[in-house]
Amino acid sequence: MKKLLILLGVLIAFSLVSCNSVSTEITYSDDNPFVIEMKNDDLKILQLTDLHLTYGIDANDRKTLVLIDKLVSADEYDLIVISGDIALSISATSLFSKLIKHMETLKTPWTFIFGNHETDYNDYSDFINRISSETEYLYFKVGPEMVNGGYGNFRIQFTKDSVPFYNLYLMDSHSEMKDYTEEEGEYGYVSTAQVDWYESHVSLDTTDSILYMHIPLRQYMNPAYYVGTYDEKVCQQGVDTGLFDKILEYGLTKGVFVGHDHLNDFNIVIEGVYLAYGQVTGYNAYGYLERGGRVVHIDSLGVMTSYIVLESEVSS
Repeated sequence: MKKLLILLGVLIAFSLVSCNSVSTEITYSDDNPFVIEMKNDDLKILQLTDLHLTYGIDANDRKTLVLIDKLVSADEYDLIVISGDIALSISATSLFSKLIKHMETLKTPWTFIFGNHETDYNDYSDFINRISSETEYLYFKVGPEMVNGGYGNFRIQFTKDSVPFYNLYLMDSHSEMKDYTEEEGEYGYVSTAQVDWYESHVSLDTTDSILYMHIPLRQYMNPAYYVGTYDEKVCQQGVDTGLFDKILEYGLTKGVFVGHDHLNDFNIVIEGVYLAYGQVTGYNAYGYLERGGRVVHIDSLGVMTSYIVLESEVSS
């Protein structure tokens, strides 16, 4: 009997390893942008961040999904961006599948980028392989293969009457680093290959753009002047690989939007570039800030503004 149990354990372990070896395969995609035709003359994007779905849709997770419904129904959005830390438990991939189904019911284009917590218990492939080809409203690509590029570097182009109007860049800012110095901190950073990828496209762009990632650039650190809440030390990317310099050089990316630090929702302007945190959305996330989202509004002339919408403002 004991030998039988040992044999069964070996077979189960082998089966799990075999399944995992299949699930770890990730196929890189083409580098063409998604194209979304705008609903109106202006463009509205809703940023949700740090959902932290955790316990198999417990009371707090259900509150998060209800808040998403309220935020989306309060206005008409061309796109919803979930900027990382979607789910972070042993049940993360199952929760991700439930989120996909929920987001699809909203019948609004949506997308996501990875944060630093998705891989606490899972591989990126475990999430990517949960995405069904049957999704109608999800716009996500793994993106092209590049050195230390991660997964989810892609673009979305908004058009008005089939004419390019505005661009979105979405980039993977990675997770924690195994080896780091105290000066760097523990968090990852966009690679030089990703910066090159950004430059290869922005150098050819004919319209302005904004950029989403999870972990804030180092330019967010120690702001001399800010608007909003700054109640937490900025947990910035470990290395400045030159992305912000390229943003300044080409002058087309007007704003960078991040998540990650739940007690911050401030914005700053550096040399004309708007750097902002989203508003923490998830009720299982740490922190005492009121939950909500951040809106980016591009008017008919292409002028960008941004503001926060809180749960209390969309509840009847």
